[in-house]
Amino acid sequence: MLKLIKADLYKSFHRMYLYIFTCVMCAFAILYNVIVASANAPLEAAFGSVVIFLAFPLFLVVMFVDIVTAEENKEHTMKNTISFGISRSKLFIAKNISTVLVAAAVAAVTLAVFFGSGFLLLVPGKGYTPAFMSDLLLRISIALLLYVAAITLGTLLAIVIKRNAMFTFAYFGILVVPSLILKLLSLVNPIFGNARNALLYSQAQILAQATPAEMLMAVWIALAHIVVFVVLGLILFNRQEIN
Repeated sequence: MLKLIKADLYKSFHRMYLYIFTCVMCAFAILYNVIVASANAPLEAAFGSVVIFLAFPLFLVVMFVDIVTAEENKEHTMKNTISFGISRSKLFIAKNISTVLVAAAVAAVTLAVFFGSGFLLLVPGKGYTPAFMSDLLLRISIALLLYVAAITLGTLLAIVIKRNAMFTFAYFGILVVPSLILKLLSLVNPIFGNARNALLYSQAQILAQATPAEMLMAVWIALAHIVVFVVLGLILFNRQEIN
């Protein structure tokens, strides 16, 4: 499995658009801090308001899945890997791990640039305390776990759906549409609102103002999604005919 992961990482980090994407994300991070600095807002204003955007990276997950897994459908290389006697289960797990590592590398660079530029451009105010930073980092850490769960969903869909465009639409549809439907139904019966809160997209939106109990619930929901998507992916991939 380690060789599979190394091969995926080698291919991924030799793609120019991954570096272009990372540079674009870093540019947006710096620009955000520049805008906040131009308004003479304190450091904690920039750092604290970023939690509003924690749901946004869920839409970027599909790009990392495309690089590591979905592209193999387009190139028809997955069949070659399996023909060498590689276990499908190991291959599926390796794809998930590789995607998480690629996404983690981009996230680490982006966050480093965001926090680094923030400390350079902004001045801490009275609200900047160790407790503030601990709370912020906790929310970001939980959000990262939600992104891992989204990666397992994306990898499952990329394995099952052979066409890249269909895989992308399916990912966005599963991520967003159930949340919107349940939100409308919750106007009729509050029980649908509780069901909506069990979805990844909803949890990422709630996380900005979540209480400690709600943050703990987000962790359990993310872990549950990871288990379900990985197990379902293993079952479907092992039964699937690879062309």
